[in-house]
Amino acid sequence: MARRKSEFGPNLGSILQGAPAALVRQFLASFKRPDDTLLAPPEITEGTTDDQGKAALSAYLRSEDKEIIGLLEGIAGALLDMGQDKGATSLDTVAGQRLQNVDYDQYESQPDLLCKSIWMRTVFPMHFHDAQSFYAARRYRERRTYYTCCEVDFDHASVADTDGIPDEKLCDAVQEALGLKGKVTASVLELPETANYPPSFMVALRHPGPLSSIDNHREEGGWTVHYYRPSHEAVLIYTPQLKKIEVASASSDVREKTSKVFAEVVLGRPPSAKPLTRREFNLERFRSSFDLDCPDLEDVEITMAAVVEAEVRLGSWGRRLNIKVTIKDKMEDVVRKYVSNSATLIRSFGFTKVAIAIGYTRRSDGKEGTFRVSISDGSSSDVQSMRDPFLRDLGFRLLEHWGLTQNLRTLTDQERAQWFGFLLSLYDLPGDTVAGAFFNSAGVDPARLVSARLIARKGRQVIGLAEDDDEVVEVEQQTGPEPGTVRQTGSFGEADGLRLDTKAIEYGIDRAWLAETILKAIAGSLGIRNIETINEFLVSLGPMALGERKVPLYLARRLADLKARESVETALRSRHTAGPGLVLAVSDEPPQFLGPNVVIALRDLLLNDGSLGDLDREEMARRFEANRTLATSAQVAQVVRHTPRSATLIIPGLEPLTLDGVGQIQLFESLVEAATDGTGQRLTKVLMDGMGSDNPRQLFSSGAWAKAHPTYIRHGSSNRYWRLGEATDNA
Repeated sequence: MARRKSEFGPNLGSILQGAPAALVRQFLASFKRPDDTLLAPPEITEGTTDDQGKAALSAYLRSEDKEIIGLLEGIAGALLDMGQDKGATSLDTVAGQRLQNVDYDQYESQPDLLCKSIWMRTVFPMHFHDAQSFYAARRYRERRTYYTCCEVDFDHASVADTDGIPDEKLCDAVQEALGLKGKVTASVLELPETANYPPSFMVALRHPGPLSSIDNHREEGGWTVHYYRPSHEAVLIYTPQLKKIEVASASSDVREKTSKVFAEVVLGRPPSAKPLTRREFNLERFRSSFDLDCPDLEDVEITMAAVVEAEVRLGSWGRRLNIKVTIKDKMEDVVRKYVSNSATLIRSFGFTKVAIAIGYTRRSDGKEGTFRVSISDGSSSDVQSMRDPFLRDLGFRLLEHWGLTQNLRTLTDQERAQWFGFLLSLYDLPGDTVAGAFFNSAGVDPARLVSARLIARKGRQVIGLAEDDDEVVEVEQQTGPEPGTVRQTGSFGEADGLRLDTKAIEYGIDRAWLAETILKAIAGSLGIRNIETINEFLVSLGPMALGERKVPLYLARRLADLKARESVETALRSRHTAGPGLVLAVSDEPPQFLGPNVVIALRDLLLNDGSLGDLDREEMARRFEANRTLATSAQVAQVVRHTPRSATLIIPGLEPLTLDGVGQIQLFESLVEAATDGTGQRLTKVLMDGMGSDNPRQLFSSGAWAKAHPTYIRHGSSNRYWRLGEATDNA
């Protein structure tokens, strides 16, 4: 039997079905419409049964505006998340610390976890928000997304409870560090010990985002511009036992500055001290083998090193396979013997946790000992929490020797400026994976970008390209006998020798961190602060003074891609009320205009060696005014060529139209000629001669044609003729 479809969406339908009518009514009555008026659901009296109450609430919701139902559906989704599994335990943690006797008893008296979630959201919405922050932080911790981990490797003050965290002083310092105008608020929470984590402290820092605006369409048909600052959040977790600071935030810059401020204000770290240590752990080497060598160190001999535990997640975060062996066993042999048929599949998922047993002998006094090190893929290891400084130092040295960790070193201001041109090329790539050949051809060592976490090593290409008698052929690449080498096999199976693997390695791009690195450099060069990401291709840099006027400034990438450019143009049109702006294009040879907005290549403003200096505002102002004059002062229609395949159509009274490809350029050059020679139109057959098409429509994508027709091109005296758009008609 088919499941009955919910009238209000799956989330709101589940709330209505799963909670008592009186509680649902209380939740609905607490909801504010956009005009700040409360919903008015029907009263549920003592004599009303639960089924009758739900029927009345359903009838009421059916009468409500669909937009209100949509908003309620989103909130209902959050209620369901916080009413099960880790969401429910997060809610219990907050309730135990924030609610007083009577309120806590009322919370505990709710019939189930969902009702607890609804009650908390209705009665104590801020506590509910804190629980959501805790729940989100737990997911960030596990999945390592929007996440930074720093080590507390300095003498610091102890934090025994939440009173040891001066929240007001911390908020003021964060506000100053981020350069914010609005006040920062903080919620501090003690996190209890769990199976995976020792006791810790959570600080949810809520801060204002950049000033944004949206066109507000009023009911009477007019519109106004509505300005607002969205609320952003950074969730910080400090674990004294592990000597670790973790920060989750969508902004890498916020994560970095927040952790630094916390270390200074709460833990007493001197502001002039070296940057906090950030390590990345990588378990990729265990995909091929569990064998570890025993390095002969200067002060200690390593007598044993063996993997004794390995964990892999099988396709999802909920399914795990954990293999444990004794010190006497060999993990490689156990895997071959007991999971031989699935060993390759298991290793393809990648390991998320590995434990290593280590034996050692000190050279100074002959003392022998053993200890165990656990590493999780990402930013977590128990080495830092070891009380013995000798073992802690030895543990990190061994992890670095085995290639399991490296210190994270962000690019310095000098490096960022020096490599800025290359970073723009990386930023403008279409995908999130790039081959080592890209770095090789640019003469850039990817290892430094890996240590800055702008890219991460993903694996090696199986098929590569090589030259054979001046021809480029495909070759198969297999693991070489030495690290950093590959063995190549030709198209017919013939051996092609050993090669360095630098070109074969694939790297994943950390898009968010790369974008923030570039935007931070531009902001520093131009002295701007209001940065807003509009979509994946367009960023608003706020208004900037160019000459005697202020114009909106934007940064756009992937303008050579037609779909990306259409996305940028659509976003710019939605901001037309700000007036014509200047778009700094990451791409080489961009179009000269995007609607009324002037476009210039950002590379044209860099120094001769491609590095970033102080961007020349005078040059930006000169080019903006020159192009705007060209667009607004034209007396007749004209096509301005930029390259053989790129041009701009300028028609008096219309926004400039970007032309792509030889066909579009020839088409409009012919129509411009017709508009000026007195004929006014061209026969389709004559117009399309030599273009390989029989209709102008075939030269455009659907989006580009919708923009061009009929504004810039339309039929002439009959459907057999074409002419320029109506703005060229002579009255």
